[in-house]
Amino acid sequence: MKKLLLTIAALGCVLSCQNNTIDKREGIAYKETIDINDVPKATVTFYGYGDSRCPEGANCVWAGYATVDLLLTGVTTEGRVSEHVKMCLGDCRFFQKDSTKTRSSYNMADTLDKSFAGQQYRFILTSLYPGPTLDTTRQKEVRRIMLKVEKK
Repeated sequence: MKKLLLTIAALGCVLSCQNNTIDKREGIAYKETIDINDVPKATVTFYGYGDSRCPEGANCVWAGYATVDLLLTGVTTEGRVSEHVKMCLGDCRFFQKDSTKTRSSYNMADTLDKSFAGQQYRFILTSLYPGPTLDTTRQKEVRRIMLKVEKK
C-alpha cells in the first residue's frame, strides 16, 4: 500500500511539473509554423505583419504600431480548423469600428486569451524585430516575432 501511494504521489509531482508554456528563445521567423499543442493538434504560423513604428534615426510625430497576423491551425472532431488572429505592439490605440455600435473602441492586443480547437490559450506578443529602419530594402524573411503561448 505504501508503494502504491508513493508511486501515485511521484506521478502527481511529475504531471504537475509539465510545462504549459511555449516560448521559443530565438523567436518565430516570418512564415514559420510551430506546434502549440499535441492533442488536439494545433499550430501557429507567423503569417503576416504591418509595421508603422518610427524608424531608428528618424524624427516622428507619433510612435506608431506594429501588427502581427497569426494563423492558428488545428484538428477537432469536426475536422481541420483554421483562424487568423491579429495582435499589436506599440501605440495600438487605433479605432476599431463595430458595425453593431455607433461608437468606436480602442484595440489593445499585445496579449490575447483565445479558445481554439478545444483548448484555452494566452498569446503574449513581446516584439517584432528587427524594427523599422530608413533602409527600405529589408526583406520580409528576416522578420521574427517573440511570442509566448501559455496553455490554460
